[in-house]
Amino acid sequence: MKKQQQLIKLMCFAFVLFVFTGHAQNKTITGTVTAEDGIALPGASVLLKGTTTGAMTDFDGNYTLQVSDQSNTLVFSYMGMETQEVQIGNQTTINVVLKASETTLDEVIVVGYGTQKKSDVTGSVVSVSTETLEARPRTSLEQMLQGTMAGMNISVTASNAEGSSNSMLIRGQNSISASNSPLIILDGIPYAGNLSEINPKDIGSIEVLKDASASAIYGARGANGVILITSKKGKEGKLSVNYSVSTTFNTPINIPKLMDGKTFYETKIDRGLTTTAVEDEGYAEGRSTDWVDLATRTGTTLQHDLSFSGGTEKTNYYVSLSYLNSEGVSIGDDFKRYTLRLNLSQELLPWMTFKTSTQYGYYDRSGNNASFSGAFSMNPLGVPFNEDGTQTLETWDDGVYVTNPLAPLLYDNSDITRRFFSNNSITIDVPFIKGLTYKLNTGYDYRSRLAQTYRGRDTRTGLSVGGSLDIANEYDEDWIVENIISYKNTFGKHSIFLTGLYSAQSEWSENHDVSAEGFPNDVMSYYQASKASLIEPSASYNKQTHISQMLRANYTFDSRYLITLTARRDGYSAFGADSKFGVFPSAAFGWNISNEKFLEDSNTINNLKLRLSYGESGNEAVSAYSTLPTLSSTNYVDSDDGTLFGFYPSRLGDPTLGWETTVSFNAGLDFGLFNNRVRGLIDVYKSKTTDLLLSKSISNVNGTGSITQNIGETSNKGIEFQITTTNIRKDNFTWKTDFNIAHYDTEIVNVGLTDEDGNYIDDIDSNWFIGEPISVNYDYVIDGIYQEDMTDTPQGDVQAGDIRYLDADGDGEITTADKQVIGRRIPDFIAGLTNTFEYKNWTFSFFINMVSGITRSNTLLYTNDIDLRENRYDVEFWTPENQSNSYPRNDRSASVNPLSASFYRSTDFIRLQDVTLSYRVPEKTLDKLKVNNLEFYTNIKNLYTHTDWIGLDPEFTSSSQQTAVPQTLSILLGLKVGL
Repeated sequence: MKKQQQLIKLMCFAFVLFVFTGHAQNKTITGTVTAEDGIALPGASVLLKGTTTGAMTDFDGNYTLQVSDQSNTLVFSYMGMETQEVQIGNQTTINVVLKASETTLDEVIVVGYGTQKKSDVTGSVVSVSTETLEARPRTSLEQMLQGTMAGMNISVTASNAEGSSNSMLIRGQNSISASNSPLIILDGIPYAGNLSEINPKDIGSIEVLKDASASAIYGARGANGVILITSKKGKEGKLSVNYSVSTTFNTPINIPKLMDGKTFYETKIDRGLTTTAVEDEGYAEGRSTDWVDLATRTGTTLQHDLSFSGGTEKTNYYVSLSYLNSEGVSIGDDFKRYTLRLNLSQELLPWMTFKTSTQYGYYDRSGNNASFSGAFSMNPLGVPFNEDGTQTLETWDDGVYVTNPLAPLLYDNSDITRRFFSNNSITIDVPFIKGLTYKLNTGYDYRSRLAQTYRGRDTRTGLSVGGSLDIANEYDEDWIVENIISYKNTFGKHSIFLTGLYSAQSEWSENHDVSAEGFPNDVMSYYQASKASLIEPSASYNKQTHISQMLRANYTFDSRYLITLTARRDGYSAFGADSKFGVFPSAAFGWNISNEKFLEDSNTINNLKLRLSYGESGNEAVSAYSTLPTLSSTNYVDSDDGTLFGFYPSRLGDPTLGWETTVSFNAGLDFGLFNNRVRGLIDVYKSKTTDLLLSKSISNVNGTGSITQNIGETSNKGIEFQITTTNIRKDNFTWKTDFNIAHYDTEIVNVGLTDEDGNYIDDIDSNWFIGEPISVNYDYVIDGIYQEDMTDTPQGDVQAGDIRYLDADGDGEITTADKQVIGRRIPDFIAGLTNTFEYKNWTFSFFINMVSGITRSNTLLYTNDIDLRENRYDVEFWTPENQSNSYPRNDRSASVNPLSASFYRSTDFIRLQDVTLSYRVPEKTLDKLKVNNLEFYTNIKNLYTHTDWIGLDPEFTSSSQQTAVPQTLSILLGLKVGL
């Protein structure tokens, strides 16, 4: 027993000795971090190199850090400052003065098929940092990017749970009929999916290539600009665990005032129309059904994100899991997103590295929302529910416009998408040849979607056919293999960076669909296609391939003079037999003026770089098989009830059909002033797009009345300005402003039509006019309202309250020659303003979005209300007692607006789009909680909009979207924790 007691005492003594010895090996480092002007830097990072052990400076720039005696180096960093490393040695107090960064000129950015120092970039490339994205927490990446850079116009075209109804344009429109959307590259691989399927929390950086020099490396797909998205990567150091959770409450806003039941009924009586029994009953009972209110709710979004990152000298990793459950403001509009991402970098040999960026996503879009076009137009005296609470099949006794707009809520719907996206590469640093690297880059993208809908007998649509179903099976698969050789070296004052590419890509899609109706009952929902009395299967297959070669040479002399030369050759299977390949060259020149001797001692100018570029890029815009002749079928039933299949030519082939080509020139100036407290850029550009893909009319003797050809030309010019200023930087307070504004003007040069003399002419039927923007309104001009009965007017005899049309040509008659171009449908100016205020551990920012120059027709003001069989916007009609020039009298459209002219309004708006407030828990509290980071934040979106537009939202682009799901006011609450 004594021996056991002695052994226990000995073990306890050894343990205590070990503990005290361990503490004796630790020491405390204290100090202060300041800027060159002596101002303390709160929130500066102090990190023990090679680990995740660190601290943040307090309000006065002070820090305290426990380190072991074996620790060697501390790393000090602060946004806008140069990172500094300090050897610890025997020091216990380390004070550091950080220098202002040279506009982060040594920052490495992605430029496509490689990276470059920002100071060496000659093209128009703009970066968006992770900090900028995280300041606007959103479900959709596009909405987070809104207003972050000059020249990119992102419009929210509708409201939905997924946040996917957005359009993106870089430097306006170049094409008339083909897509103007930019090419998206995710981790080096072309990405064709919805950006809403990518978790924004996984994004590490975004670069946008805007001019031809930057985007020409993507050849036939780069004419509309390129967005390079790079996901987060692991860094050397201990395991870092980050968790965030946020919940968002969305409320529908800006719902236009429709007629209520009483107003609708009395307007109908005033017009002399007959009312129905349901309308009479509803008016007597005071019924007024708000169909839009019945179709909407307060939407909620819940998002959880968990990530693990870290690494060693040879291995870096980043793993993330994300869950999103978004319920839109429209009842039945739901979106769930589950993503798992693995980013891994592994050094296999000292000269060989393997990397993978892989994401698996599961997306559930099940459910149907109400018909909002029906909700906005349904009779407010209609009845939505039966006495037992079930939906009415017909809302009132009209016979036609009676389908309950809430009926889709009863559809049985399942819509599931699965997607696997993986980019894998092996990089070999060729031994014995310094700077020579070979990279085998591969990408694979597989997507499957199964959408199933059943409409039962509890809906008018289903009852009329004995139940109906639609089943869609979709499969998409893409693969790409790229061989990339690069050589980078410096010889004295000369630096070269050469890149060569050979790549092949294949994409295919396959659909198998079934539509059926007439079932014995509704019990088996969409699982009973075999029991249908009528079934219509369909299938489709599509495949296209690319082969590309690219050479790029970058040369730098003395960090002052920069040259970039690029040539890319693209082959595309969808091009015609005579136009399979295209070559797209570009050249750019840069001059780092601030590196010249006459500015080396300047205290005002820290960075000044001139950029000039010229190049060609393409818009392939040709779908698979569109250069081949096609046949369409018409089926007949013979006298024996047999089906006869007939075919006829529906499209002629054109072996010369190819890509649209954009030739552009860009001049830019990057600047940094006053220790980079003022940084920005100015770009001006001009481009010409030729060989537009347009439909040309031909004689029907060919079996079809048109053929698609490369004809027509557009021009585009614009100017962009972007600036970031640090207005105030004191010990406990910082104020920073980001502002950008862009103007672009696209004009049609010709559309391939000529007169008898060979002169180019307008295509009036398509609303394409030489010298006008690509997208315009063309209509009769409403020139007010007649205030009294008149005869012998340009539009004949009129009554007081009729619309007066402008006799544009002054010939005394209203004819088609009086139609005018009424404004453009693309913006003239777009601008964004962000102000960020930091006080101690608090950060407050707000973003203002501005769009100007768009004119659109307003469908809410239409006059064709089908004799008030549909509800309408509660307009103020002209009356003898209320004579105005705003809206005609209460009568049918054929009388007051016989030419059906639309009402046009400006959609200019200034919107307080994002307001964000965050609080970072102080370092001392974090030490007690044993966490590295703890932050609380809130965000409000669409807080206020100033506009003259009448309707849901001036940003909703199409007329139909003005009677769709409303815009939302969003309030988000979130929490971030770092371990």
